[in-house]
Amino acid sequence: MLNSKVIIRFPALIIAGGIWFLSSQSTLPRPKGILGFDKLQHLVAYLALAAAMGGWISSAFWQSRRFLAFFVVVVLASVYGVMDEIHQYFTPGRDCNVWDWVADTLGAVFGAAAMMWVNICLLDKIKDRLGASV
Repeated sequence: MLNSKVIIRFPALIIAGGIWFLSSQSTLPRPKGILGFDKLQHLVAYLALAAAMGGWISSAFWQSRRFLAFFVVVVLASVYGVMDEIHQYFTPGRDCNVWDWVADTLGAVFGAAAMMWVNICLLDKIKDRLGASV
C-alpha cells in the first residue's frame, strides 16, 4: 500500500507531465472568453504545479523556514517554465515567449503562497481545534 508521502507527490508529477504533453502539441483548442486567454492558462497551470510541488516540502519545514520553502517552490516551478518554453521553441507551430514564462512564474508565486497559507495558517487552525499535532 502506498504511504501518504508518496501519494502527496503524485499531483506534481502528473501536472508537470500534463504541461509537457500539452506543450508538445502543435496546436491546442482555445476555449471562448477569458479562459481562452493564453497567459491566464499559463498562470493557472503553474499555480497548480507550484501548489502541488509544495506538497514535496514537509509541513514542519513550511512552519520553520516558510520563506525558504516559498522561494524553493517558486524557483523550481519557474525553472520548469523556462524548460517548457525552450521545449516549445522546438515544437512545430509553437514558440518560445518570455511573457508566457512571466505568467508561469506569477502562477508559481500564487501557488507557493497558497501552500504557505495551507501549511502555516490552516494547519495551525486544525491543530487548535483538534488540540493535537498534525
